[in-house]
Amino acid sequence: MSFQYGDIILVHGDNIISEAIQHLTNSFFSHAALCTDPGKIAEMTRFGFKYQENHYLSGSRPYVVLRHRWLFQHNPGRFHYLFRIRETVESYRKNPPGYDYFEILYQAVKIILNREDHLAGDGEHYIPFSLLMAVSERLICSALVDAVYYSAGIDLFPNRVSKHTTPADIASLAIGHNPVLLEVYRSPGIEKLYVLNPPQG
Repeated sequence: MSFQYGDIILVHGDNIISEAIQHLTNSFFSHAALCTDPGKIAEMTRFGFKYQENHYLSGSRPYVVLRHRWLFQHNPGRFHYLFRIRETVESYRKNPPGYDYFEILYQAVKIILNREDHLAGDGEHYIPFSLLMAVSERLICSALVDAVYYSAGIDLFPNRVSKHTTPADIASLAIGHNPVLLEVYRSPGIEKLYVLNPPQG
């Protein structure tokens, strides 16, 4: 497999929390990351920005790799966008980005309450802390991908701020007759679990 700098990895979770996130966001995926240098990824977690080995390659979690249509070889502006993506990631490595965690938590609460997957206690809404933090982390990881692309001049979601983006939103860009993101790879065994447009050569 050959991944390109800037490719997006969407990962399916296989634990209780990930399954809850997937249900809440109505998506097969619960996490997003960016391919960078060979064998490396950039991702955002509740513990901060991480630039590390691509552990999904050897892991058991199903995933797909998506590429923006402007980043294929036939596009004359490809090198400009790739340069800007790399420049942004390197900037984040030197100065890790911070997020408005109160806003992230607020968005997480909205998602949970909109899906009505919460508990009621004494007439009040009750949301398990572990679920709230897990949803928040998923918003943070997607926000990183969206923010890097935006800084590179590719606005994935016009008129929407990055911190409101979910893995489900990113996955939606790979569906339809004229998708923005094209699938370039899917891990073995995922065919029976998830359907996107046919992989691109």
